[in-house]
Amino acid sequence: MYMHVKFTFVHINENNEKGNLKMKDVQLIVYQNPLFIYGQEYIPGSRIKHTAVFVKPELKIYYIGGNNPDNLEQNPESDIFYLDIINTTKNFFSSWVNLKSQGVKLPHTFSHTANIGGANQDSVYIIGGAHWNANNTNFLYRFDTKTNELSVPVIEGKAPQSRIEMNSVSNEGKIYIFGGRTYTLNESVSIYVNQFDILDTINLNWQVGSLVNSPVALSGYTATLVNGIIYYIGGRSQQYVFSPMTEIFTYDIVGNKWSLKKATTADIETMPGSRTGHSAVSFDGKIFVYGGSYFNGDTSYDMPAKKTFVMLDTVNLVWSIPPLNDTNVPELAYHTATLLADTSSMILTFGNLMSVPIRSDNLIYLFYLDDPNFRWYKITPPPILLPKPSDTSSTSTPTETSSPDKLVIVSVSVGLVAVVLTICVVYYRYKKGKS
Repeated sequence: MYMHVKFTFVHINENNEKGNLKMKDVQLIVYQNPLFIYGQEYIPGSRIKHTAVFVKPELKIYYIGGNNPDNLEQNPESDIFYLDIINTTKNFFSSWVNLKSQGVKLPHTFSHTANIGGANQDSVYIIGGAHWNANNTNFLYRFDTKTNELSVPVIEGKAPQSRIEMNSVSNEGKIYIFGGRTYTLNESVSIYVNQFDILDTINLNWQVGSLVNSPVALSGYTATLVNGIIYYIGGRSQQYVFSPMTEIFTYDIVGNKWSLKKATTADIETMPGSRTGHSAVSFDGKIFVYGGSYFNGDTSYDMPAKKTFVMLDTVNLVWSIPPLNDTNVPELAYHTATLLADTSSMILTFGNLMSVPIRSDNLIYLFYLDDPNFRWYKITPPPILLPKPSDTSSTSTPTETSSPDKLVIVSVSVGLVAVVLTICVVYYRYKKGKS
């Protein structure tokens, strides 16, 4: 939210021989944080290795599965919830909605992929990953966002082997899934998979994509669609073998063709470091990569990737760092990034804070990708106000909670104070200059 206030100051220009009055306009823009999530009973806990899918017709971001690194004992059922978005142009959020409490029962799933599908683009397909319950051998679910029903779809063709840490892209009803690795408690014996599967969510069949000139194997990467081309960035081909950020594999959907391209940078200091567990979104022909972790056999814990927030121009394949006004961005990994359709708003959710080992994050961060200074905000829910216990003889009084009107009043009040102070400063400087 912001107020745009225009003031007109009148003064006599002493150098004007005719003594005419000249007008000097001063425009003042007072910015306020436009982000609200109202107090409510359900606030999701910390998580990593989950998925987030934006369903445009519903104006909702659906969050599925993941692990809570702070809990040794995981719930046998996965969380499924969504963030309701009232207005994408004003980034106005209303509330979290817990679907698990409404009867949506998904076995505990993590390190999976999920994407939009169906003829009307209103179904979320949950693919692969790992379950805490080894007896659960189903790794494909369909969630209907219209009815909130979870089902196991019948898909023709040979189902691919289940794997973790793969990513996917949805295009015209087809979900493209490359690579990944097998799930084992001992990662050193995990098998990195060289496989390219395509799920047709309209005709409900499995297809196999070309592997000619594809990466040998890759997991923990990002897959981002730009103008019919999928860009594969980062990830690993073995436990300690990271893909350099100078190597960008691309897949042409129409031509069914892989290519390896070389990315450069104008300044070697801005070249991002290798990473896994990062996120990426595309906006205005550029891919914005955020966060991630790096490790090797000599590190006792994961380290934050070099250069947290970087940008790849898909026209010339040059890396650069967005000119942030506030460079104190959170160093996240195993989080999710979602671009709200038809806007420049990138939403980061959950993940690990890499600045502190094994510290999870349950906050939301909003970045404006079309802003010259790439403004960003931290979104936190206000405290939940609960009624005090009352005895039988007392009359209960409704608990006062936060409302949009009160939030607007507070914002306007702060803005008016800023306006008055600005007027005083301008007037003082004007008088001082005359004396």
